[in-house]
Amino acid sequence: MDYRLIVFRAVARRQNFSRAADDLDLSQPAVSKHIRLLEAEWGVQLFHRLGSRVELTDAGRILADYAERMAVLTDEARRVLAELAGLQRGYLRIGASTTPGLYLLPEVVARFQTRHPGVEVTLTISNSADIARRVLSAECDLGFVGAPVEAAGLQVRPFAEDEVILIVPPGHTLAQATGIAAEAFAQATLIVREAGSGTRQLAEARLAQVGVRPRRVMELAGCEAVKRGVAAGLGVALVSRRTVTLELANNLVCAPAIPGLRIVRHLYALSRKDARPTAASLAFLALVFGTGKPV
Repeated sequence: MDYRLIVFRAVARRQNFSRAADDLDLSQPAVSKHIRLLEAEWGVQLFHRLGSRVELTDAGRILADYAERMAVLTDEARRVLAELAGLQRGYLRIGASTTPGLYLLPEVVARFQTRHPGVEVTLTISNSADIARRVLSAECDLGFVGAPVEAAGLQVRPFAEDEVILIVPPGHTLAQATGIAAEAFAQATLIVREAGSGTRQLAEARLAQVGVRPRRVMELAGCEAVKRGVAAGLGVALVSRRTVTLELANNLVCAPAIPGLRIVRHLYALSRKDARPTAASLAFLALVFGTGKPV
């Protein structure tokens, strides 16, 4: 940033020339001179002088907004350039919904850390809606979710395929079903994830499409709770096949082959459209996408 803008930003924040001078380790006359030169260059008055205090004019408020954005971009550029130095240091904040976060990304994170041990990685697990919000608000650099997200500020790209299947307790009426048995579902309890879950949205839409109406719906927080609820005989659920590999192998749940309830979906990578990707983000996405094959 132009140094006069740095001085202006300090005065705008402090609303006081003396305090801004102390922050910048300058004399008050030097601060005043920088502001006069800036006002002369732009041909506007930036501050109303009110004794020892100052207030931004309309022009000053506009310039202050731009100065803050320039400061953010300057910090971002500094971070990217530092990371580009061989990714020896830096950080990467990843957010993911349950399926990609628990069953796909840990292996990718491990490979990334092996290649770039100096980069600090955090992985936050939540539902798809919350992850989209975190990416939009810049709380996460990248997001990975199980449902397409409609948000103007997000870049949404499919990176892997997934299959959502019906699971039921062993011995359940539906365990041997090969077709959609509406009467059996009418007596069943459907266990679903919390609101905001991509898997839940997909499951409810498919059940409505095929005209299935379970007797009751039970909401449990998180994929593990849903699987344990089915294994305990509380009801049936539609979940990602990736999440129940061990449960199926150990006969804790059954997955009846019902074609009408088999759902193939994509998993999606999210990033902000208005943010320049960091070197760490680009390196991680390269591992996720590989040579164009799903993870």
